[in-house]
Amino acid sequence: RVLGAIDDKTLREAFAEARVDTQKGARGAAKSGPIDVIVARVNTPAEIHAAWKQAAAQVTAGAALWMIYRKGRGHAINEADVRDAGLAAGFVDVKVAAVSAELTGLKFVRRRNPR
Repeated sequence: RVLGAIDDKTLREAFAEARVDTQKGARGAAKSGPIDVIVARVNTPAEIHAAWKQAAAQVTAGAALWMIYRKGRGHAINEADVRDAGLAAGFVDVKVAAVSAELTGLKFVRRRNPR
């Protein structure tokens, strides 16, 4: 599942190579199976909040959420903003990774031992 704009060439290329599994519904139409990974491309605190609002139930159910945001200084959000929002929502960050020269990502999952 993708939330937000895919506005980076490297990110678009990664999605072009992604495999999506589908199941057939009762009437033979393709139906999405369980969501394993959610990728949220965010630029502002409001977009971080909206992504958590849309994805929290699925992350609670076991999906991983990658928040993808711009690297470096001079942007509306930074790693601390993204991490703080995830922790406030009751999730924990487990990995940070470069997505491209301009983007980085922070991966969140459900806490094993909720506080």
